[in-house]
Amino acid sequence: MVEKAGSKRKSGRRTALAAPDHRLAAIASEPDEGRIRERAYAIWIEEGRPHGRDLAHWRRAHEELREEAR
Repeated sequence: MVEKAGSKRKSGRRTALAAPDHRLAAIASEPDEGRIRERAYAIWIEEGRPHGRDLAHWRRAHEELREEAR
């Protein structure tokens, strides 16, 4: 890097920008994948272990856990 006479060199430090509070709240209320997996499995068992309903169970588990976190 070539500096011009009289120019000031930047420190190269980066400052982290704070996320808006509403974004932090949304992240905090999202259940983690492991909890969703466990709940979806429990739903599958409760429904008699049907085939082809994995996505529905996952979505239901995700929604239940998200509501629980609120």
